[in-house]
Amino acid sequence: MEMPIDFARGISDAREMLDHRCSTARFKERRQKLEQLLEFDPIRGAERLDRLLAIARDRVPYYRALQGRESLRLSDFPLTRKADLRDHFADLISRKANGEMEPGRHFINQTSGSTGQPVRTLTTVETGGMANAVIHERINRYLELPERGTTLSVGLMFEGTRLFEAMPLPRPYVRCNLGGFDPASARIVAEYEATVGRFPVDKITGTSSRIIALAQYCGERAIRLRPRGIIATYEHMPESGRRLVEETFDCPVTMLYMTSETGYSAWECRRGNMHFQDDLVMPEVMPTGAEGKEVVLTALLSPAMPVIRYVTGDMAADTVSCDCGLPGTAISRLTGRARTSLIGVDGAVYSPYSLLAALAAAGIPDFQIIQDEPGILDLVIPFRSDETDAVTRDINSRLSASFGRRQGFLLRLRPSGHFVLTAMGKRNPVIQRLPVPLGPERTRYLAS
Repeated sequence: MEMPIDFARGISDAREMLDHRCSTARFKERRQKLEQLLEFDPIRGAERLDRLLAIARDRVPYYRALQGRESLRLSDFPLTRKADLRDHFADLISRKANGEMEPGRHFINQTSGSTGQPVRTLTTVETGGMANAVIHERINRYLELPERGTTLSVGLMFEGTRLFEAMPLPRPYVRCNLGGFDPASARIVAEYEATVGRFPVDKITGTSSRIIALAQYCGERAIRLRPRGIIATYEHMPESGRRLVEETFDCPVTMLYMTSETGYSAWECRRGNMHFQDDLVMPEVMPTGAEGKEVVLTALLSPAMPVIRYVTGDMAADTVSCDCGLPGTAISRLTGRARTSLIGVDGAVYSPYSLLAALAAAGIPDFQIIQDEPGILDLVIPFRSDETDAVTRDINSRLSASFGRRQGFLLRLRPSGHFVLTAMGKRNPVIQRLPVPLGPERTRYLAS
């Protein structure tokens, strides 16, 4: 199948841009730095940890109680939770005695709010950005992917992301940013029809549910994709979904574990165990006092804003000894990350992210969404006010305008103040009590 001319021009332009970027001194400098970090090195990892703890003690106001301590261990530092990152953002930034921040090109990461209100962290291209690139390249090498190629991404996308994008690092690839398949979106349907199956794909990446939806899309249309690697992240992939993906694409799935706060952390070996990259992200698998253990992470390359002993809220099985050849702390599985979708009155499946972003943008400080019946979402808040009433009316009006008749869902305000917590005390932003079928989600039904 030939690609429509405007889409063909887009991928051609991205390849030209990729060639240009790979010829620059900046690319060569960053690639050299990446290659210096590629080999797993526990000794350098220990040195990075010592340096990070010293920076936190000496330069981060949040840890002023530790100032003057001669020797530091990781256990000397308190656990860090989302609320700490959100409420103490300024005090967690590292500053020298003269007030200057750590050197580098700074940027702010902001979470999607998928586990509550969005959280910001500060990092630099040279540290946090490089750590992600290194771990990604380690996966590329493990999967024996081509040195240059094309990625088909069905991950979460910012509004306005280019369909074709030149990605010189960690290795030169053109990335096709499709996002999730949404049969109700004419634009997304057109993009899928114009691109999927019309060019070779070396790697597929994205959230588990969206990769499953891509496999269903290709299977229903007899589209043959043969990637060399499939990397799924964010959500647990059920065994039925994994079988569908692997049979459709004739390629094994590799699960990649990451958090917005600490970046890429671990990936799944061929024996099904998850291996943390301890020399870049230090894991602690801590008992919770109940069944299961909780994953706590320290990002070793986070001097601009040290993320130390971050409580991810994700549960893990015990650490294991794995003879697959991959280094790093290994666990048999991660638990506690499951797909969270919304069910419309029509039975269709909807992604929650547009709604979560709209609620966060409206300034509601604390909320939880609970669904017990199709088409109705209970918006749980601590206290009711004129502002929350107005926000609910506004969002419901926008939802009604976006959805057709007998489609979608509406919010029902429930000012109880009683949030639903997991057995481990974690509060998820969405509690789904209805069975969620496998398949594509509708997305981007609200602009925030």
